[in-house]
Amino acid sequence: MSTAAARGGVLALPGRLLGLVRDMVVGTLLCLTPVTSVIALGWLTRVMAATIARRTGGPGAPVGWLLGPRGQGAVTRLLGGLGANIRAGVLTLAGLALLTLPFTVAWLGAWWAGWENSFNKGYEQASVGPLAWAAATAVALPVLAHLPFALAHWAHEGRFGAFFEVRRIRQIFAAAGWRAVWLAVLSALAVEPFFGLRGLPVFVEGFVPGFATMTPEAQAQVAQGFDLLGAALAFGILLFLRRRAAVIYARAVGGTRAPSRTGRVLGLMLAMLIWLALPVAIVFGQFLNYAPALWLTHPLFLLPWAG
Repeated sequence: MSTAAARGGVLALPGRLLGLVRDMVVGTLLCLTPVTSVIALGWLTRVMAATIARRTGGPGAPVGWLLGPRGQGAVTRLLGGLGANIRAGVLTLAGLALLTLPFTVAWLGAWWAGWENSFNKGYEQASVGPLAWAAATAVALPVLAHLPFALAHWAHEGRFGAFFEVRRIRQIFAAAGWRAVWLAVLSALAVEPFFGLRGLPVFVEGFVPGFATMTPEAQAQVAQGFDLLGAALAFGILLFLRRRAAVIYARAVGGTRAPSRTGRVLGLMLAMLIWLALPVAIVFGQFLNYAPALWLTHPLFLLPWAG
């Protein structure tokens, strides 16, 4: 790297940091509700597309929250970015829902069956809930392992059908090699903060002494603080994971070396084993603080909203 290039990179650092702060603030506020989090989801998808484009020789233009690209009409320029984020968010949500609802609805049903059975003392049917959960998890694990690559493929191709090009997504996953396993490790580590959020209301006295004796207004302020923390975690973690997935996808697409069959199988098995942390964490989180929507909307496979 030349001296001029290095100097330019140093001078650009404050601008990048300010941009990151801006994105974190806007993204966090949008992730406070499930409806507005769709906009953040679309922005994250467009960031993936721009990252892949830059890594594969494309333009990779900056992704705006509100403004569209330069050189367009005034109205299109003013709201083009917002419109693109909404469109990308709705389509991404639809694709993720179609991929994940088959096992997340089964998880919810398994929990309901197990809880109702336990409550009504139906000991003869005690195995129904756990067996249903195990079957749904067996379906979920290969989907979860490939999900970051399905997202990246859709972001790069811009075609809704790209979500379901299973053979191509598996090829890209295999070409990613150990990086696919590393991405699974990062995702499993990201499970822990969301699991911790489930315990905050239960152990609130340990974090906010005297919470039980506070006025309702003061308790509401504490709850709002927890919501803000959850939104910031959801957006920040997903921004990091989606960018890493985009980089790994770009390298896999541009690679020429095909892994061996043994390597492909081993990589998939390891990734699936690591992703098991997610359904296990959701189960234990439900025991801490039950929330039916969490079975369907966890930030790592649907909306960037921590609930």
